[in-house]
Amino acid sequence: MCALAAFAVSGFLGFYWQTSLWLILFSRALMGIAVAFIMVSCTTIASRYFEGPNFSRYMGWQAAFGGFGGVLFLSIAGVLAEQHWTWVFAIYGLSLLVLPGVWRFVKAPPLQDQDSSKTTPATKWMSQAFAGCCVLAFVEIIVLYGLTIHLPFYLSHHHASATEIGFVIAGFLLAMSCLSMSYGYFRRYFGIKQLHMIGWIVIALGFAFLSVVETIPRIVCSSLIVGTGLGLIRPNLVVWLFEFVPPMMRGKAMGIMMTCYFTGQFMSPVLLEPLTSTLGYALFFRSLAVIISMVVVVVCLTYFMWFSKRQADVI
Repeated sequence: MCALAAFAVSGFLGFYWQTSLWLILFSRALMGIAVAFIMVSCTTIASRYFEGPNFSRYMGWQAAFGGFGGVLFLSIAGVLAEQHWTWVFAIYGLSLLVLPGVWRFVKAPPLQDQDSSKTTPATKWMSQAFAGCCVLAFVEIIVLYGLTIHLPFYLSHHHASATEIGFVIAGFLLAMSCLSMSYGYFRRYFGIKQLHMIGWIVIALGFAFLSVVETIPRIVCSSLIVGTGLGLIRPNLVVWLFEFVPPMMRGKAMGIMMTCYFTGQFMSPVLLEPLTSTLGYALFFRSLAVIISMVVVVVCLTYFMWFSKRQADVI
């Protein structure tokens, strides 16, 4: 609740501090602290309410509603930006509407209610699987912001207005949300690692299309493909993480993973801006598609070689 209040205040400060870029950046830093607390506590509390398939279903809904929020508020932001660029900051004040609901309905079950037989020693979850989840979180957010940051500039080269750009980004997030909402359904038929591979293949396909299309409708369709892939892997990663992290350590694990998310968010423009300036957008998107495809192929080959060796050892 404190983080929600801090989020509203720090987000709205940009509306008043419009004369200084440094003050706006300072308010963004304060908002980043609030977002970190909100994201970690929200998912950790949810893991106390839900287990197994119910948690998979919840994570899909959480990712979906995060995307739906982006669809709604980015659409509004595009319209507001046409009036004046500072009007966009007023949107953050709407988070105050969430506070009464959190105070009234969110009551985290105590940790001692968890089944003690399922807990593992505190050091066991710090494994290669956990490191892999952190790396995947870092890479995922770099790719996500690589598109959301550069797509508006790419669209502006095709003479799209601010309102049109807002709706395109909103559509991208809508595609993410729809796939995330259906995550529980896909989880019934595919394993966690299979879903992650499928998601990255779809993302690579979307970037490949982005590298060859020229018209705005085709750019929109290509970005929707990328959004469907990201919508599949986002809830899947947290479900994967909580499969081997004991309840007592989930807050710490989520904190580390969120650090990877936010570090990737910070590093995305630092790493990718020089590439877009040097290569141009078409070659940049094509390079991303090739790199993702190569990594997926290497991971799949490694996995099947390991699986075949294990089967042979069993026989």
